Amino acid sequence: MPPITLLTGPAASGKNTIAHLYATEQRQACAVIDNDLVRWMLRQPHLAPWPTDPPDSPAQVQHRLGIKHTCMLARSFVSEGYEAVICDVVGDRLAAYYRELLAGQDFTIVLLLPTWEEALRRLRGRTHGITEDEARLLYDQQQALTDYDHRLDNSTLSAGDVARWLAGLHPAQG
Repeated sequence: MPPITLLTGPAASGKNTIAHLYATEQRQACAVIDNDLVRWMLRQPHLAPWPTDPPDSPAQVQHRLGIKHTCMLARSFVSEGYEAVICDVVGDRLAAYYRELLAGQDFTIVLLLPTWEEALRRLRGRTHGITEDEARLLYDQQQALTDYDHRLDNSTLSAGDVARWLAGLHPAQG
């Protein structure tokens, strides 16, 4: 059964860049699912979830709905022989929800956690995005995360280096 890997980390930790390089350079059959894009399918209203939102807030309900559909996509790709890499920012409660929805799958959570200074440097290099205060809120959430299988400080690693490291987690798939 092809594996499913969730890449989590704060804003500007490299989740999407690494997932793209991993899928295109390290794998023969791999799908990348960005939960933000799945959530953006909800247009009216579209609500951004924040770690400070209560679990029953409309934004958190939408995040869980996005996770539900992301997991359905991942399971579908796996059933067709494709590995799946999911990009999302989750705390422990939502990491557990992913584990619940992907029970029975070869599922791994990887926390990408560069230093705050490096994450901020990368964030400032973007043309659009979130505020520094919002980035700090997400960074603190990720720093407190305990429900992960691997944690990687990618402050000084290139995205290609991290993609190669990920390939080592599932060498039979490469």
